[in-house]
Amino acid sequence: MTQHQYAEILLPKKIGPTDKTLTYTIPESLKDLQVGQLVEIPLRNRTEKGIITNIHTKKPPYPTKEIQRIIPNAPHLAQWQIQLMHWIADYYFAPLFKSLRLFLPATVIRKKKLKALTSNESDLMEQELKFKHTLSQEQQEAIKTIKSSNKKICLVHGITGSGKTEIYLHIVEEAVKNGKQVLILIPEISLTPQMCQRFQSHFNEKTVAIHSQLTPKQKEQAWQSIHQGEAKIIIGSRSAIFAPFQNLSSIIIDEEHDNCYKQDQSPRYDAKEVAKKMAELLNIKVVMGSATPTLETYYQAKSGKIELIELSQRPTKDNLSLPKAKIIDLRAEIHKRNFSIFSEDLQQLIDQKLSAKEQIILFLNRRGAASAVICRTCGYVVNCPNCDIPMTYHRKMTVEGGIYNAERLVCHHCGHMDYPPKACPKCQSAYIRYIGLGTQRVEEEINKIFPHAKTLRADRDTTQKRDQFKQMYESFKKGDADILIGTQMVAIGLHFPNVNLVGIILADVGLTIPDLRSSEKTFQLITQVAGRAGRENEGQAIIQTYLPNHYAIQAAANHDYHGFYEKEIALRKELQQPPFNKLAKITFKHADNKKALNAALKLFHELESLNASLPEGTSYEINYFPALIPRLHNKYRWHILISGPNPSKLLRQIKEFHGGAIDIDPLFTV
Repeated sequence: MTQHQYAEILLPKKIGPTDKTLTYTIPESLKDLQVGQLVEIPLRNRTEKGIITNIHTKKPPYPTKEIQRIIPNAPHLAQWQIQLMHWIADYYFAPLFKSLRLFLPATVIRKKKLKALTSNESDLMEQELKFKHTLSQEQQEAIKTIKSSNKKICLVHGITGSGKTEIYLHIVEEAVKNGKQVLILIPEISLTPQMCQRFQSHFNEKTVAIHSQLTPKQKEQAWQSIHQGEAKIIIGSRSAIFAPFQNLSSIIIDEEHDNCYKQDQSPRYDAKEVAKKMAELLNIKVVMGSATPTLETYYQAKSGKIELIELSQRPTKDNLSLPKAKIIDLRAEIHKRNFSIFSEDLQQLIDQKLSAKEQIILFLNRRGAASAVICRTCGYVVNCPNCDIPMTYHRKMTVEGGIYNAERLVCHHCGHMDYPPKACPKCQSAYIRYIGLGTQRVEEEINKIFPHAKTLRADRDTTQKRDQFKQMYESFKKGDADILIGTQMVAIGLHFPNVNLVGIILADVGLTIPDLRSSEKTFQLITQVAGRAGRENEGQAIIQTYLPNHYAIQAAANHDYHGFYEKEIALRKELQQPPFNKLAKITFKHADNKKALNAALKLFHELESLNASLPEGTSYEINYFPALIPRLHNKYRWHILISGPNPSKLLRQIKEFHGGAIDIDPLFTV
């Protein structure tokens, strides 16, 4: 009698209260089934798709149904992918089915669709990108170190414009020569067309890009091309790390410091940590690059846990130095009776650069025309009815259906829109004031002061449609505009040869938020955006601030990463914050504030009880507090923050989280 085989099948959706597999009989016609294959199964009165996670001969103590068929042309998860799936679910406290969904293409279960770019799209900027650069001595040494290092993880810390991309190109070229695949992760592909175009032009049809644009057909073609080993170079945002690689040789992570590598929904994975786990499972190299690496990554490099490679020069024909930066104290401008949003120095330099036919970038990390609307009589602030945050004033608003030319108040969190009040809703006073500023206001003021200057504005309001930022980037590069005004999207790895002035309108945005990484993020943003200037000629940067003596602003103005690192790492050590301890954050949300708080308190008391039983010197710091914005989308939010050597170890002793959402290694603590 033939012994029956059984398969454990995991569905990419929640089935019942527990996160478990379902057992099915393997019919004789499918006896060659393998672990990792996607199959169709009967479940109650419907059919479902699932992945085989195990095959065995142990008969379960209940009747089992047969697997119906193998899904054709579907991805076949390798053993290392199944191991990675389990690791993600375990490390990030995520349901296993959610972890599985990361590895399956949109045509199988996901609503989010990915786009595979074809070689027909790679003719952009061809004249610039086809030639090969001569590597500088520093770049050559960097490549040698990466090749010879016995460490799987390497950090390339290079100043802005130091030629990290040329190092990436060499790594990719080596992989292609050997018939291997290489993955290049970039923070957000729609914001970095230059990187994608560069690799597509250099390697042509062997390049596939994956990102969050639509068209299931293109996505499916890309997935199959990767799975079959035809695509050798895969470029994408964080989700590309779950593509079905066949012979991956290395992973490159550009702009390692960027927040976009961390997923904000369950599973709340960090693509950098996933890449490190893949390096362990596949015995491959991971090369991370940044001018402003995270403190945690740089600390690992300085501690010798990962390979550190420093690039300190810009490999240009004239050995150009970094742009000269000047800090402007906005308080002094007020004393000079200058109430413009532009300092006198910045206005003069803009005028000079426009006269010299040079281009300018003006940076402000805030959208809209005014950040709040306030009554000057009673102090009433117009808040969003769904969120505890002021509404932002827009003179005109871009939405999916088009542009509202009329004025609008907009909540940048939930999207609620309203008309600006003619009078105060509380006291009926007509003295309404618009305070703060955003990119719309910057554009308006530039048009008033320099009416002949052609401007482009790059923020979420102007780049909602597919390829809008790409078109804007190309237009500015060609010289169709004199001034590019934008939010943080203009700080990401863009190369404009004719930009010789960067003006940072208000460097303090985000600096005063009571968050662990506020100073670090401010330093990174200023350094990155200032680095857009002077790529082929001498550059300048003006940094406007009300906090001119803050160490993050001082270090950024001096392009002094090491000085900033030493100051910040000393503070982190004193406070026993990452990288000296690990963090876990649990968030509770409810329409009723008391219910959200009570759920948080239940878990807090359980954690405190466990913590009290630990030996002296091994306990954790545990706090609960309302979120910085207490109410979002009509839900009140409370956080529990755990700081210590291994918060996960403490959390694993908890049976019920009372609806709390767990975030391991959170980006934000508030």
